[in-house]
Amino acid sequence: MTERARIALWRVGILVGLLGAWEWLTGIKAVGRTPGLYWIDPFFISRPSTIVRRFVYLTSGEVRLSLWQMALSTVQSTLWGFVVGVSTGFVAGLVLGRHDRLARVLEPYIIAFNSLPRIALVPLVTMIFGFGLLAKVVLAWTIVFFIVFFNTFQGTRAVDADLIHTARFLGAGERQIMRTVIVPSALAWTFAALTPSISFALIGVVVGELLGGESGGGLGYLITQSLGTLNAADMMVALVSLGAIGIVMALGIKQIERRLLRWRPEYRTERARRAGRWPSGRCSCWARSCRWRWRARWAGRVRASRSSAR
Repeated sequence: MTERARIALWRVGILVGLLGAWEWLTGIKAVGRTPGLYWIDPFFISRPSTIVRRFVYLTSGEVRLSLWQMALSTVQSTLWGFVVGVSTGFVAGLVLGRHDRLARVLEPYIIAFNSLPRIALVPLVTMIFGFGLLAKVVLAWTIVFFIVFFNTFQGTRAVDADLIHTARFLGAGERQIMRTVIVPSALAWTFAALTPSISFALIGVVVGELLGGESGGGLGYLITQSLGTLNAADMMVALVSLGAIGIVMALGIKQIERRLLRWRPEYRTERARRAGRWPSGRCSCWARSCRWRWRARWAGRVRASRSSAR
């Protein structure tokens, strides 16, 4: 069994164990003769079987606003906020990372705006942009921008100065240096921020939907509606759906990272291992033994050449 299969088996086992314990503990009574008293009260967190039934009902055509429509609204707002935040944060990080004076001038303003709690900006954003798509995109942008900006800024500053001097010595201009040296180096720092950025973008969108009500749409509206009717099953459906959306988006970011940063050592090693050119298991021990074998072979050749010369 491969390592990936073992990990997948462990994940499925943990999920089945948690769901089974949840279903069992919310179905047995703590005191046999006391009605309505359970080890874990299903009124607050519902039961997996009830959640599945409500999921099927909410995805059917019997409801006015189906779960798919609400999920699509949330995903659309999250992706827009994520794309706008990543693009603007990356460009701002590159510009300020290459212009030290401008970075020092804008530093107090950036720190001040980043220090504001994002939840405190919700009323202002709502007053300006209303409760629609644009307000949710702006809320996601205010979170994603600074995460990507600070990582890109540090990545631009961390570029080896010798590489820049060598490129200039070979006749490269500022645009070529930016395209061939600085951007590839900063991308590694930027991609480290993308996985948390997509999760925080989703959080910002849901916060906007919680306050926007039906006009905001999305899964946040389902959570608010469930709270108003004290329906724990529908609330858990929304939460599970948000978790699934977050997992799918994070996996998509990982795939993009593997393709754009395929020159990095960890991804080159992973591709070689999948292709069968790198043995699985204790790769470090295998590499060390190959290195010692190569040294012994080279030493043997040196001794042979010396003996023939004599």
